[in-house]
Amino acid sequence: MIKEKKKPKIKKSKTAILMEYARTIAISFGASLVFTLLLSFHARSEMIKNIYLNAEEQQKIDEKIARQLVTQSDLTKDLKTKKYSICLQVGNLYETIDDFKNAEFAYRLAIQKAKPGVYAPYYKLACALISQEKFDEAETVLKSVKDIQSKKLIKFKTRSYIVMGDKYYSIGKFLSSAKSYEKARFYYDKFAKKDPVVDNEINIRLVNAYVETADIMVKSGYNSDAVRFLKKAEKYAPDNLLIKYKLAIIYSDLDPIKSVEYFEPLLEKIPQKIDYGTYGKALMKAANIADLEGKPTQAKYYRYKIHSVDIFVNQKVIYPNDVEIILDSFIIRKPFFKYRLKAKYRFRNVSNADIIKMSADFNLRQNDKVLETITKPAANKDVPLFSNGGETQEIEVNFGKNIFTKRELEQYVIDIYVYKDDRYKTLVGTMKVPLKSFYSSK
Repeated sequence: MIKEKKKPKIKKSKTAILMEYARTIAISFGASLVFTLLLSFHARSEMIKNIYLNAEEQQKIDEKIARQLVTQSDLTKDLKTKKYSICLQVGNLYETIDDFKNAEFAYRLAIQKAKPGVYAPYYKLACALISQEKFDEAETVLKSVKDIQSKKLIKFKTRSYIVMGDKYYSIGKFLSSAKSYEKARFYYDKFAKKDPVVDNEINIRLVNAYVETADIMVKSGYNSDAVRFLKKAEKYAPDNLLIKYKLAIIYSDLDPIKSVEYFEPLLEKIPQKIDYGTYGKALMKAANIADLEGKPTQAKYYRYKIHSVDIFVNQKVIYPNDVEIILDSFIIRKPFFKYRLKAKYRFRNVSNADIIKMSADFNLRQNDKVLETITKPAANKDVPLFSNGGETQEIEVNFGKNIFTKRELEQYVIDIYVYKDDRYKTLVGTMKVPLKSFYSSK
């Protein structure tokens, strides 16, 4: 019998052993670091949630305590004899329960007792007056504080005029709100170092106020005034396409050539949102004006543009009202403790033209975040979507997103976009994800 020779044991060098120990330690350290980071991110997320929850709870507690205190005794009694901090605190208590009249009384006393350069009681008084819609009195309070080069004063007046603008806006006085925001802008611009977030917030408020004011002017027939306010809004948001579109529409009567100048760049950016009837009329009017001014080449360009726009629209654009969505079924299945979404749709063409080519995007979205996009063909030259009631074949959409709870499911919506050209997608429907399976009749 032949005995097998035992393989000699290979002794590892000290260096190799040390390297193995080092590798093991490094892997363990890396794993623990990743685990610790994940825990810290989760803890931070929970902490932020708790902060908001605690803030809401604290507000309720503060309001309850304040209500108890003011019902037990009249806190305004002998307040004139109290020091500044007491007057301010009493004002805060009354403001907490929305008793702005007594809060105003306390803040006026606080102003009398405040040291020079202390602006908190002025701000609180202005807010109490604004809450009561005593705008003129609030303005008087703000003007009573002399403007000086002081960071605290600049902040106080900026905040006060923002609060005033917000109140005007909430009650539909948009022009007055814009004027208040302009004053906030004036004071904020005095800061040497600006906060981009605050800067942007003031601009957004100004734009919204001027656009709302312009819309009221249009409804009242004051188109020239509407243009003036939209131009102000455009100054603060030069890339805002909605403002440019509104100007294009209004100018179609006031100044057709100017209207065309505003329409042309929108053709490449938001063609599915443009009223081509108005655009076409503006082009025709511009052509007639060019003829009258002895500019035949310019007139020819405008007339050619009408034809090219028609071709562009037919080949590239689907309007929101061109297509209807038919939901045949929506099924929510829960294999292996997780929800999966499955839906079946059809599209109906309710426009006056056949759609030779169309695709659809189905976006599963949570708040502003798109979680998943499913793209499906809906029509082509072999199977067109005929006008006035033509329907597509059933389109099945299966989302791969794993959803683990019904509460999570409630946060999701599906946005449906259709398009001939993927540069110009048109939102034709948004629907919440239903919590129970259902079928609709065809």
